[in-house]
Amino acid sequence: MQRELESKELIDLFLRLVHKVNAMEKAPVEHGKEFRLYHSERHMLDKVGDDPGMNVTEFARAVGVTKGAISQVIRKLETKGLVRRYKKSRNEKEVFIELTSQGRDFYEERKRINKETIREISEELRLHSDDKVAFLLRMFHWFDMFLDRSMEAMAHHEQS
Repeated sequence: MQRELESKELIDLFLRLVHKVNAMEKAPVEHGKEFRLYHSERHMLDKVGDDPGMNVTEFARAVGVTKGAISQVIRKLETKGLVRRYKKSRNEKEVFIELTSQGRDFYEERKRINKETIREISEELRLHSDDKVAFLLRMFHWFDMFLDRSMEAMAHHEQS
């Protein structure tokens, strides 16, 4: 019975985190006088800067969303002058994304901010043993796979 109660508490906490992340996604953040960017846009800029040369399909897979969702975010970032799409001559169907010079400047500032965030998390993780940190990572990976399976089951259920 104890594990069932702990499982319920874990699910409740997980959902609470999801709701907080969703709220963050909906609130744009001012970046100087030039930009109001949503979390998904900032995250996409980080991804493009971290992994230059990836195509739209690879970005969608890496972020865990559809190609359509990636294209939508990229379109917004293009409008703001932060990224551009291009095709390589060998394959006209494959679309790649790169940062503009303004996008690179923004990315460098984001790297500095992200480093501060990671530092705070790293300091907390240093308080715990390696096996506890490994367990936490395993649980997050498990939740990721669990949600993938849940989405597949929901899609299958809708088709029935």
